[in-house]
Amino acid sequence: MERTEQGLTGEVIGIYRTLPARVLGWLMVAGAAVLGALTIWDVGSGRAEGLLGAVALILGIASIAWALFLRPHVVLREDGVLLANVVADTAVPFSAVDEITHQWALELHDTAGRRHSAWAVPAKRERTRRRDVDDFAETTRRRGDAGTTAQGVADEAQRALQRWRLDGGELQGSLDAAQTRLAWPPIVVLAVAICLAGVAILL
Repeated sequence: MERTEQGLTGEVIGIYRTLPARVLGWLMVAGAAVLGALTIWDVGSGRAEGLLGAVALILGIASIAWALFLRPHVVLREDGVLLANVVADTAVPFSAVDEITHQWALELHDTAGRRHSAWAVPAKRERTRRRDVDDFAETTRRRGDAGTTAQGVADEAQRALQRWRLDGGELQGSLDAAQTRLAWPPIVVLAVAICLAGVAILL
């Protein structure tokens, strides 16, 4: 089978991002677009003062929106999980998974004792005071409205892990270590934006 995403080859089960992150990211991009249109209007009107600073601000907003809110995601595959975070991507094959938790975010604990967290899938925070309710009823309600949260994705990943084990995945001699590599596109984009901002401040 053809290798994809740092050694993971299974079919994609789901791609996860939180809705608030997507909304905030696109709002920031829209704000950058508006600033860009205003900057073009000013240049067309002969007012070019502060052009570099305006360009740096626009690129900075768009870069932060993409790197922090739009690019990060989690890809659940039949044989493992890819965590695409801000400046690094981590592929965790199920052969390396020891435990899946969701205390602060979706967290994959590997057999080497390392913990890999997903920036794109934070834990859901309770906004109301918890009441004493029946455990089964509480579990059913929370799973029903979990959405794209650490608990919801952790449940999906746990089911995929169990299916992988039942299908004999542990006997196939697949990858047995998580792999992390730098994500150069967001690193370059953020570095360029920071450099432009520095130049604009100096000028």
